[in-house]
Amino acid sequence: MRKYICILLALLAFTTSTVNAQEFQSLFNGKDLDGWAGKKGFWTVKDGAIVGETTKEKPAKPNTFLVWQGGEVRDFEFKATVRFKGNNSGIQYRSQLVDPVNFALKGYQADLHPKPEYFGMMYGEKTGRGIIAQRFQRVEAGTKGKPTVVAEIGDKKQELVDWEWNEIRIVAVGNRMVHQINGVNTIDLTDDHPQAFSKGVLGLQLHAGPPMRVEFKDLKYRPLVGDEATAVLKAAVENKKKEPASKKTVSKSKKPGRYDWVSKKPAPVWVWRTKNPTGNEPIYLRKKFEVSDPIKAARLYFTCDNRATVWINGKEVGTATDWGNPVILSNAKKFVQTGVNQIAVQAKNNGGVAAFILKLEVETTDEKKQSITSSPDWKLSDSKAKGWKLASFDDSTWKLKLKKMGNFGSRPWGKPGITSRSGRVDLAELTETITVAEDFKVELLYEVPGNEQGSWVSLTTDGKGRLLASDQGDKGLYRITVTKHDEEPQVEVEKLKMDLSGAQGMVWHNDALYFHRNGGNLFKMTDTNGDDQFDKAEVLPSERSGGEHGNHAVIVAEDGEHLYVIGGNHAALPPQDSIVRSHVPTWDEDLLLPREWDANGHARGRLAPGGWISKFSPETKQHEIISTGYRNQYDIALNRFGDLFTYDADMEWDLGTPWYRPTRINCAVSGSDYGWRSGSGKWPEYYEDSLPAVVNIGPGSPTGVISGLGAKFPAKYQDAIFALDWTFGTIYAIHLTPDGAGYRGEQEAFCYGSPLPLTDAIIGHDGALYFTIGGRGTKSALFRITYVGKKSTKPVSGEIAGAKARKLRRSLEAYHGKQSPAAVESAWPHLSSSDRWLRYAARVAIESQPVDQWAKRVFTEKNSQAKISSAVALARMGNKSHRDAQIAALLKLNPAELSETQFLGLLRAYALTFIRLGKPTAAQREQIIATLDPHLPNKNKNINTELVRVLVYLEAPNVISKAIDLIANRGEPKVPDWTELAGRNKNYGGRVLAMLENHPPTHEVNYAFMLRNLRQGWTMDQRRSYIEFINSAAKYHGGNSYAKFLGNLRDEVLGYLSNADRAALADISGENFNPVPDFEITTPQGPGKTWTIAEASKHTNRNKMRSASFESGRNLFHAMRCAACHRFDGLGGDVGPDLTTVKNKFDARYILESIIEPSKVISDQYQSSIVVTEDGRTLTGLVSKDGDKVIVYPADAKAKPIAVSLNKVEEILPSSVSQMPQSMLNALNADEVRDLIAYLLSGGDPKSRVYKK
Repeated sequence: MRKYICILLALLAFTTSTVNAQEFQSLFNGKDLDGWAGKKGFWTVKDGAIVGETTKEKPAKPNTFLVWQGGEVRDFEFKATVRFKGNNSGIQYRSQLVDPVNFALKGYQADLHPKPEYFGMMYGEKTGRGIIAQRFQRVEAGTKGKPTVVAEIGDKKQELVDWEWNEIRIVAVGNRMVHQINGVNTIDLTDDHPQAFSKGVLGLQLHAGPPMRVEFKDLKYRPLVGDEATAVLKAAVENKKKEPASKKTVSKSKKPGRYDWVSKKPAPVWVWRTKNPTGNEPIYLRKKFEVSDPIKAARLYFTCDNRATVWINGKEVGTATDWGNPVILSNAKKFVQTGVNQIAVQAKNNGGVAAFILKLEVETTDEKKQSITSSPDWKLSDSKAKGWKLASFDDSTWKLKLKKMGNFGSRPWGKPGITSRSGRVDLAELTETITVAEDFKVELLYEVPGNEQGSWVSLTTDGKGRLLASDQGDKGLYRITVTKHDEEPQVEVEKLKMDLSGAQGMVWHNDALYFHRNGGNLFKMTDTNGDDQFDKAEVLPSERSGGEHGNHAVIVAEDGEHLYVIGGNHAALPPQDSIVRSHVPTWDEDLLLPREWDANGHARGRLAPGGWISKFSPETKQHEIISTGYRNQYDIALNRFGDLFTYDADMEWDLGTPWYRPTRINCAVSGSDYGWRSGSGKWPEYYEDSLPAVVNIGPGSPTGVISGLGAKFPAKYQDAIFALDWTFGTIYAIHLTPDGAGYRGEQEAFCYGSPLPLTDAIIGHDGALYFTIGGRGTKSALFRITYVGKKSTKPVSGEIAGAKARKLRRSLEAYHGKQSPAAVESAWPHLSSSDRWLRYAARVAIESQPVDQWAKRVFTEKNSQAKISSAVALARMGNKSHRDAQIAALLKLNPAELSETQFLGLLRAYALTFIRLGKPTAAQREQIIATLDPHLPNKNKNINTELVRVLVYLEAPNVISKAIDLIANRGEPKVPDWTELAGRNKNYGGRVLAMLENHPPTHEVNYAFMLRNLRQGWTMDQRRSYIEFINSAAKYHGGNSYAKFLGNLRDEVLGYLSNADRAALADISGENFNPVPDFEITTPQGPGKTWTIAEASKHTNRNKMRSASFESGRNLFHAMRCAACHRFDGLGGDVGPDLTTVKNKFDARYILESIIEPSKVISDQYQSSIVVTEDGRTLTGLVSKDGDKVIVYPADAKAKPIAVSLNKVEEILPSSVSQMPQSMLNALNADEVRDLIAYLLSGGDPKSRVYKK
């Protein structure tokens, strides 16, 4: 019997043990908020995280919580990964739901607070207890309620940043609770307070107050009972073992307090010269010191407001280019020596307050530390002399005085690079913080000495598997041999003798290096004598232009014979005589309504085709244009099926505007035009004559692009396209999925770090991925990524879905830019395809054939999609004789019977017809308006955009009221999910985050932008609503040009109004309506001449106008009586158009033409008329109606207006002669012509770009 009792007790013990060993339960499925409840509108799921967010428009009142619906928690362990910004958040537990409407909780809170002393503390939410235990405190709260701090805990060197992912852990057993952040205890509370909580619900907090965002993921919970509860609590209290780092980070996380040594005593101080402290002249500093024992290690920190270069013992250590970008070296041993040492500094101010700071810490082999810090006792001179950087230099005459400007940490500088995320952290340290996909390893192979080898931006391999790298500037071309020695890679770097540098694209092909030079040509470099050095550089057909938006990549084509060559939007196409074929049949701006050039002047005057890709034959030295319409695609790559991909740039100043296009991966198929047009002209990707992105990534600066082919990586990475982003330090792996005859993609942040300015990458012959960082003179280095996991790295093979469609697409592409009798019959059936890639390829094939072979088929085509596709083709390739039949064919299509894609295609077909074939007749206009107007508004915002565009062009009577209603009744804008991306670059990302938190109403801004073209048909209420919307839209965040675009838009619209209308709107426009100049007006100096456009243009190019005088130009505008008719910068008349915004639309030559040949092109609005009266008088001038009278403004600006009663007017005829005199410029000399044109292009701003040297 006793034996059975023992067995039973043993079984019971085993059962109890099994029950106690609770597994973690995941509280979040990563997809939706199933299992949670919270106030509507505040909580969502994005990118696998629970996101809580408040805005200015939608604040939380009061604090609100997302409450777990899994019941009450008692004794438990909880883990989550969290980040937050804008305000504090927290994990609420053992709490009571006291306000079910607002989801308010009362109880314990593990506080997530941006202040270091509060991060992870214990707060009593709605308990009246406030802060119960602050960070670093072990607290005991007795029955009488008074908390007592009994010990210090945690790690005060631990740095915590709110908008970085941190892991929070809570252990609560009985009356004792422990909070941990990243494995380190923040509080330890024993709570016997009368208001202590032993059970309750679990919740996530959104705080009332300023706008905020918090994200939670990896939420795990398990109840604790019995011995396990005791053991887990004991381990948490002892806190001997930290939580393991995330598997995804290859190497150790950045150590907390890594740079605390700079702040420790003796701390450096900020110093500068006593005399003339704000002057910009350089200063020279010296500090001599001695190290008596052998040196074990040394580390250095320095920075300067604004710039400083430091030498130690005559060797240049580095340059701090700004006080927020310090030089921080953890290994400075090579600069210091046993014995006498000399620090030398050249520092310079750039206006305002100035200061320099430095600390050098030397550790000797006996583990003693010696610190050399900046202080007022350093030697100072305002000039340098030979040998001043060396210890042997006699500085006894250096007697100028230094002044202490502040302690390290004092304002305005703080502790650059330490308390902020800025700072030039050395590369060994950076490597430890780089994150890469699971089971991959990142290694730093080589730090590029900038003074000798520059900053590497282009990378390739040669025929022997060695790497080749080029400096962006003039430091040359380098060969890098990487070998393994034990486990440490050995790197040998050799500068090649060929005197070429500045490549932004290189490739090895048939024993030659093809070298595409930034601002230079395409070269073929060869070794003719077998000494393993290039000795011949042949210039191939190419152009020299573009800078960073110029000549870029060159790669071997899929046929192994040709090369693909690319240029950005400032790169000229290859020489015309070298282009034998263009797969893109035609290109033009193709904008139905006038564009606005960039408000800051970028790419002003740059026209289609934009960035381009050509296919080049090394044998025939001839190019074929393959693809166009890019902004600045730096690189290209082929996947294993021979399809070409690129990573195109955004225009970051456009952020928030309707025409902003994020950086994106494009499939560069034959004949494609991806629609980059300067300023506001960028095409949306739904245009029928363009193609969609494979994936839109977001803000960034695209650089290298490579295929995973040849990498010893798992299969999915071999099939990926790797795209590098310089700004956000990210290598994206783009995983492709067939999409008909094309592709769509999904981005993975494969590797990223901060700062990690990625420039180029290549798959080495060893199967590793090599990449460089650098660019624009920044610190450069070579890294390697290898796979260290267990998955197969066998080369992938076999087809994927869509092979048949892609084969068909290529068969159609064979007709691109090439005439063939079979082309039309082969391609026409595919114009009706629902596969956009096939439909596009078919249309370009047809466009490449003579128009008379297929034009009539457009008019008789029965299939709606085929009719739309072919109409687009005819609009692009036809002539004015096709207009009427084309419009008649399009009018047969009923928009109500079309899909959304087809309706968008129809609207684009109309637009292209008007652009290229001509305006519709009055009757056609009425018919088109009657067809389209009933469909505005539409549920699809893109369709609304195109309807407004076409109806504004047609001057439809209802479009103003309908568009104003759309603006007034707008919903919430769709905000892109770029928050995590923006967090990888605190400086540039700050503007992006600000926009995401206060996103502009982009669709409605577009409606307003298009409505600006309508001068007639407005009521004053509509004008007022319009200006009020522009004013409100300007309060949102956007890129550098966003607010200026809106300002230009507002000024342009006001410029069309009469003085009376402008005065009526002055209360909301803020205009100062006093057209009286407050400066003296003097007559032109002359001597004048009879100016021609050609002669005047010689004095109004960009370089000449940089020397122009703003004051002279302003005087001339009034002296020549331009202001009698035209308003400019708030001054002048309203007979002619307001010229303030002319800079946004026209260039110097256009303005010259308008002045010298004023009758060549006359706006309908400002065309003169001939008024014939009953008594036989003929009056010529601008005519306006005023009640029962007409007012005639004669061409002579000095003449008074003439009023004529309408009942005495016999007829009013249009005049072909401009109101503006033809010889206006002839009184001016060359400098005055320059000054006047520059003034008109300045918009009235004396600091305009037009004057910049």
